[in-house]
Amino acid sequence: MKIGIDSENISRMSERLLNKISTEKERDYVNQFKNKKPHIASLWTGKEAVIKVLGEKGISFLDIEILHDENGAPSLNLLGKAKEKFNQLKFKVIEISITHTKTVATAVVIAQ
Repeated sequence: MKIGIDSENISRMSERLLNKISTEKERDYVNQFKNKKPHIASLWTGKEAVIKVLGEKGISFLDIEILHDENGAPSLNLLGKAKEKFNQLKFKVIEISITHTKTVATAVVIAQ
């Protein structure tokens, strides 16, 4: 089992960053909110936490997709190099939890 965690100041986020780090599905989710910055920060921290779990700095943020169910609960869809590394490490499950306040977003990822 491995655990990854990341936190980020929400004030540092921008829509320009959203376009660089997100898939179309992620942008669709974030764009439904008036205040996008907390959700951009949540994507950022979630993807950083996944990279820490996988131990591979060369993974593109676009190879990590954070999806949300009808209740807003996040889940992970790994693609490309992220999925390859997940399989190489022989993990069976990867879970994510994300939270944010007015100023900080934090994500935790656990893989087994």
